[in-house]
Parts: sequence; structure tokens; C-alpha cells
Amino acid sequence: MNNVRCLRCGVVNLVTDEVCKVCGAELQPAIAQAEVPPQDTSDPGTRVYGDLIPPFTGSSDGIGPTFRLFKNNLWLITKIVFVIVVPFEVFKALSVGHGEVDWQLTLGLFLMQRMCDALIAPALFYALLKVIQTGSAPGLNESYRWSLGKFPKLILVSLMYWVLVTLATLLLVIPGVILAVAFSLVLPVATFEKGSAVDALRRSFRLTRGHRWNIFGASFVIGLLVGVIGLGLGGVVTIFALNGMPFWPVEVSVAVIGDIFAEAVTVLTLVLYLGILRTLESGQSVIE
Repeated sequence: MNNVRCLRCGVVNLVTDEVCKVCGAELQPAIAQAEVPPQDTSDPGTRVYGDLIPPFTGSSDGIGPTFRLFKNNLWLITKIVFVIVVPFEVFKALSVGHGEVDWQLTLGLFLMQRMCDALIAPALFYALLKVIQTGSAPGLNESYRWSLGKFPKLILVSLMYWVLVTLATLLLVIPGVILAVAFSLVLPVATFEKGSAVDALRRSFRLTRGHRWNIFGASFVIGLLVGVIGLGLGGVVTIFALNGMPFWPVEVSVAVIGDIFAEAVTVLTLVLYLGILRTLESGQSVIE
């Protein structure tokens, strides 16, 4: 499944768009798509996203839609996350709990985590976009079948993002934060748009220009809430351990719940990406 670049203005549109969000030119999709129920086409942005994803002009335009999208699709998100992270969390609980943690195990767990992220993110993006555009959720098989084609690119983008941000953070904290915000859209860009992993990083850097303070504010709020939930769940495991009851199924269950709520950050990146694309309609230039 590919995206479509408008021949008139050059803007990259989502696969299900029929007309360009910026200039209104008719698009020719790369492959046949399932028909979307008829909607009002007077406003391309309204036709596709309705009131759920507004143009991104402030932090609240990212926070509010993320809450609503996450809350309304919690069961869908849970299913998508559950099938991938449960085997990983079981392996991690049994591996870390039965022996000394060395660098090989740490590296292995890190790579497995990146692989899980690279599988979950595109499946989640696809499923949520289908819900936004059609009102119905796709099945798990459909979502993951679509995401598998994005996996090599997503795993490379994920590793490149981590290396760049980590190096910048180790050198000076502020540059690391700036890069993290500038590259915050790499996952949806790499999922929906053509080009290499490097192209995705460049595209994210350009799309976020002029929005970075607002992106930072939205990311801070969502990240803080996810962190608070994580601390609460970690406290449950600690209570069991202090009472001499290190029960790995409890540890796995708590970790999986934490992984589900952590996907609020992934949902935020989709909301930011779609919202920034909608700012094109108001004349803001992020055209390549």
C-alpha cells in the first residue's frame, strides 16, 4: 500500500484520499482501495477526518484528540498490543528473573523491544485511520498483514531515531530533546509515505518546523500521564515483591497493561501527523 503524491503541488497525501488536501486536485491511488462511505467532499480535510483531527495549531489540538481516539478505541488498541507484547513480556520476565543480566541479554531485549514497536505502530496507525475514515475497525489479521510490509523500514527508522537522540542527549541534554521533537513524526511518515528511512527523518524534521513547542507541550502532557500510570503499575509489582510474592504472571500482566497505555504516545504521533497535514489547508507551507 503506497501513498500518492499530488502531481499539481507535490504534497504527499494519504492512500485513501481522493483529492489533494492542499490544491484539491484529483488523485490517482497507487492501488485499488476499499470504498469509503460517501461523505461531504466540500472540504477534503473535513471529509476525511471530520472534527476528530483538527488542524494542529496548539498543544490542545494534539492532547484532546489523542485522549478521545485512545479512549474510544481502547479495546482495539488492547488487541493490537496484546498479541505482540505478551510473548515478549513473558520472555523478559523469565529471562531477567532467572539469572544475572549481562550485556548480551540487555542488547537482545532492546532489539526485541524495537521489533515489537516496529510491528505495533503501523498496525495501530492503519487500524485507527480506518476507524477515523470509515467508522469501523479492521480485524487483527488485516492490520498486521498490512504492517508486515512496513516492518523493515520501521525497524530501521526506530533504530536510527534512537541512536541519534541518544547520542545528542549524551552530549548535551537540550539537543537530544530538540531532536526527539523534530523526529517525533518519523513513525507515521515512514508508515504512510514513500522514501527511505533517511527520507522519513528529513520529512519529519521539515513537518515539525514551526510546531515544535506545541509538539513538545502535547508530548510532555501525554508522556507525563503515561509515566504516572507506569509508576502506579510498578508500585503493584513492588508491593508483591516486598511481601515475598515475586509472581511472574503478575509482573507480566502489569507490564502488558503498561505497554497498552504507553501506546497513547503512538496515538499522539498519528494525531500530530494528521493535524499538521491539515494545516496545509490553511496555507502553512510544509510542501517538499
